[in-house]
Amino acid sequence: MAAYLASAASAIFLSVVVSLLIPDGRLNKTVTFVMRMVCIFVLIQPVATLFDIPTSGSAKDASADYQYICNVYSEHQSGQMEELIFKQFGAESDCLLEVQYSDGQFKVISVEVELVQKNSQLIDSIYAYLEGLGYINISVYAESA
Repeated sequence: MAAYLASAASAIFLSVVVSLLIPDGRLNKTVTFVMRMVCIFVLIQPVATLFDIPTSGSAKDASADYQYICNVYSEHQSGQMEELIFKQFGAESDCLLEVQYSDGQFKVISVEVELVQKNSQLIDSIYAYLEGLGYINISVYAESA
């Protein structure tokens, strides 16, 4: 607050000094107008901070947005993976894909598949299938009783 008051007082003082030093004429009107505009901008500066809109360079705000998008994307991809496993293998499963934003793109960093039925051959088949699709950090296991 002290910095704001100091800058407002400085702008007003500078405006008064300049208007006293400039001789009458067309230049005086122009300089007076410019100095009044500077004073107005300095005085409304606190109002502008009420409407603080995050910029694209703000890492804190951007990470919050990307985290939300990653969560939504992860939920959607998990549902799609459950449908794919049922379609390919006829097995009921509960999938969890973890999505992360890095290097300007969204990446699936881990896949977890929990099968309703216990079948080691099916577990191996699903693991090999997901590995063939290019997924990393794959966990396939049967539901514990």
